Amino acid sequence: MDLTLSLNAIDVPIFVVDVEPGPHFRIVGMNRAAENETGRSSDSLAGLSFEDCAPSAKASMLTDRYGVCVRTRRSMQFEERGEMSPTGDWYRTTLSPCIDDETGEVFRILTICQNITPTKRLAKAASKDALTGLANRRGFDTMVTDRCDEAVYSRRNFSLAVVDLNGLKAINDTYGHGTGDEAIRRVGAWLAAMLRPGEVVARVGGDEFHLIVEETTQASLDGRLQCLRQAAGLELARPDGALRVTVSAGGAVWHPGDDVAVTLMAADAAMYARKAALRPPRAPGDPAAFALQAHNGRSGGPFDGDV
Repeated sequence: MDLTLSLNAIDVPIFVVDVEPGPHFRIVGMNRAAENETGRSSDSLAGLSFEDCAPSAKASMLTDRYGVCVRTRRSMQFEERGEMSPTGDWYRTTLSPCIDDETGEVFRILTICQNITPTKRLAKAASKDALTGLANRRGFDTMVTDRCDEAVYSRRNFSLAVVDLNGLKAINDTYGHGTGDEAIRRVGAWLAAMLRPGEVVARVGGDEFHLIVEETTQASLDGRLQCLRQAAGLELARPDGALRVTVSAGGAVWHPGDDVAVTLMAADAAMYARKAALRPPRAPGDPAAFALQAHNGRSGGPFDGDV
């Protein structure tokens, strides 16, 4: 039974990649569905290596992924944002090895891409925090899992940080829950503005935020958190001086193979240790002493510089 079939007859984007000694990888071409998806011709990619058509970090990651496929001689599947997609769509990508009958070696890999952008959008809507517009706990857990999977190929550490708004209960008790919600939104927006490319912030509940940051060592993470401490007192102050909000933060570095839950526990413990160390003594009968700058426009106060 002859199973020969033209790839152009398949209505799913397919890229054909040759395996060269090393291993190194070179694109042979793509089918018509892939041309329609990327807006490029097969001839424009033919003969190019990953380094020729992708940023260096992405090319390195692709080489590692395809290398695993070659070594294991088994299909692999993962989700990713399309590097050559003009609209930045999401794809479920399958690497399917072609094995030589005589040598048993992988000589070619078919890369089959299914556009899953609509599914991703639905999942994103279900993973969004209504108050801040940030990811919620479900979204954060998914993003952490994706980063851990990516680290298998990139071999890069990253850090998890826990950020907690100081004195939210006193804010709510003194000024009402509307003001408390405003404080949470302001902290979320400020943290999002402080992120670097590839980093993530999520509101995981109440006044607690979790972050994925690119710092790979504890020393660089400590320096990053110190920068946040220096910026917080000014950046979170309301222009009219009526309300000054601060946060406490702690973090820990995740290494490939670590349990994410353990890393988050370490970050959480560091955050609470920082909060306890910076908490000023409170006068009896003064529930707002640690929560707010009074409505008198003073420039100083118990929050200045605390994170």
